[in-house]
Amino acid sequence: MTDVTNEQGRGGADLTAADEQLLRELTERARTGGLKLPGEGGLLGKLTKMVVEGALEGELEDHLGHEKNDPAGRK
Repeated sequence: MTDVTNEQGRGGADLTAADEQLLRELTERARTGGLKLPGEGGLLGKLTKMVVEGALEGELEDHLGHEKNDPAGRK
């Protein structure tokens, strides 16, 4: 099993112990549930999609000055 905790110190944000445990549990549940980790339809792709979409949504909110579907954005 790949250790996701060895990437600390490479300029990224440090994960809390709770975050690391959550990642371990998520990958273990995916494996035991038959979900592959890499490749098309795998856990890694789905997580990457969610992270990128969340980041883009945050950037858009910052740029526009309001959240998606916020009535304040309708002038």
